[in-house]
Amino acid sequence: MDISLEIHCETCGSANYSLPQGSGDDAPILCRDCGTEHGSVGALKAEMMAHALGQSAESLRLELERLRGQAPQAG
Repeated sequence: MDISLEIHCETCGSANYSLPQGSGDDAPILCRDCGTEHGSVGALKAEMMAHALGQSAESLRLELERLRGQAPQAG
């Protein structure tokens, strides 16, 4: 399953971010085009995990519905 997450700067609309290497979860994420700070690495990780879990749950629900639709009807 592929999960994608696009993050755009609320100030300039860019998707060009600077993620600090080797820094902790409290390190800031900066827009490379305008310099606006957009939270921390830890906050981004939490948001990405929530997004991935939400998409995974939705994919599983849809697959279950598909399989139920193929199951023979009892009768």
